[in-house]
Amino acid sequence: MSCVSGKQEAQCQSQIHVMMFFDGTGNNIQADYYQAASGKQRPSNVARLFMTARDKPNEGYFRFYMPGVGTPFPEIDDTGGALGGGAGAGGEARILWALTRLVNAPHQYVNKSPLIADGLAKKITSNAGGLTGGVMRKVIFNTWQEKLQQALKGRKPQITQINLSVFGFSRGATEARAFVNWLYQICHQQNGAWSFAGISLRTQFLGIMDTVASVGLAQLLPNTIPATGHMAWADNNLTIHPAVEQCVHYVAGHEVRACFPLDTVRRGNSYPANTIEVMFPGSHSDVGGGYASGDLGILPAQNGQLCAIPGRRLYDAARQAGVPLLAMDQLTERVQNLLTPTQEVINDFNAYLREAKIAPGSTEKMHRQHMALYLSQRFKYRHDFAKRAPYRTASAKHQGFLQITQASLIKGLRKLYAGDPMAPDFDPARAAAKAAKQEQELQKLMPMLPEQGMSIPSEVLPETDPKKVAATMNIRLLTPAIENFLEKYIHDSMAGFIGDGVNEAKINQIGLLKFRTLYAGNE
Repeated sequence: MSCVSGKQEAQCQSQIHVMMFFDGTGNNIQADYYQAASGKQRPSNVARLFMTARDKPNEGYFRFYMPGVGTPFPEIDDTGGALGGGAGAGGEARILWALTRLVNAPHQYVNKSPLIADGLAKKITSNAGGLTGGVMRKVIFNTWQEKLQQALKGRKPQITQINLSVFGFSRGATEARAFVNWLYQICHQQNGAWSFAGISLRTQFLGIMDTVASVGLAQLLPNTIPATGHMAWADNNLTIHPAVEQCVHYVAGHEVRACFPLDTVRRGNSYPANTIEVMFPGSHSDVGGGYASGDLGILPAQNGQLCAIPGRRLYDAARQAGVPLLAMDQLTERVQNLLTPTQEVINDFNAYLREAKIAPGSTEKMHRQHMALYLSQRFKYRHDFAKRAPYRTASAKHQGFLQITQASLIKGLRKLYAGDPMAPDFDPARAAAKAAKQEQELQKLMPMLPEQGMSIPSEVLPETDPKKVAATMNIRLLTPAIENFLEKYIHDSMAGFIGDGVNEAKINQIGLLKFRTLYAGNE
């Protein structure tokens, strides 16, 4: 704050910092951390970063946390449940709630009270959404901007700038991207500069992890129902706004669930200058966090899990961008621990990257290299699966889930019709080549078949074609360091999903032998 006093009335000016945190599907800081028993705590990386955010409203530092869809959020009358987890219900209300927080922050700083009471904000989240959302949202929030501008007029200190930072994971990352886009729809632009309620607006950082939309009808049946999961508030709303100074997106190299497609930050085939996208090995929550120690047979404690590495990376990136997160020595020991990966996981992570030799390229190509190693490892030990980690170290319930996904891998390889996958000499890549050749031969015969004769089934999506996936598998690429890393740290998210009531292998008959679907821009 700068104040100039003299003969004239004191002129005080200041900036405020607002940080928004949208947690992932099924992630809730209260249930996962504050109320969880010791040893069962599983905060996501969004929750961990929220705990580091400077929270001094009287000094102009504001932080706001939105629990993940599928979990309780009393402020908006969301009790959680399957509809939020399965279809993203409640995401729009969380975005609208965050917009009311942005209205309140300047008023709270200057006038020491919120402009919009929580009860009224709850009504706004209902009235500004739904089918009339676009028009009604703009009308409502333009009105509140005018009210805020009037409430601040002539008051000291004068806010010269709002510095905004936004974080999100999973559907929370989708919410974060949509929040920024909706915000700029109601802002005023003049000479390249943006303002909110007459105050200069700067969005300095957008830190997101493994964006998954799956809003509305998710892509659980990729070869039957052409759903992309981009309905309602996620429809045509996920490009990174050019006003964002820096967007950092960390994505998962080992996630393949059909209804967890990735929304990259690409536009077409290129990345906007204000974006950085980095692929980390691991499943969805190995990047964004959210597993308790022991889940699915993965034993390390929270700071020994894989998610501690991208969590710390995002913390460092945000601080370097000027986001007012507390320095490590200002945090409690518990929070420091959550953001300090053990030397063991760092060493194993580096050994994997060194020996995996993932060639740089598109997000799709890097993902397929990571998955080729993982699938090769699962195949290599198909006869000894029950004797090795993570199956050996999993609970009896989770062992049952892991058996289902392992069986789906073998079943997928059988679909090549090129030998028995359990035979000692079965080679997935060779079998894929044989299957491709057989299909080519059948294609040549097609003109000779009667019109009502046989037809050759074709896969709608190439990422679900067992030939294309199996062709990448090669157990000779595996090394002890790679195998140690895959068995010790990578959660089988498809197996974990069975515990949530979704058995993909049974529903879509594809299972583990697939690659992830990726979208770019507003696809």
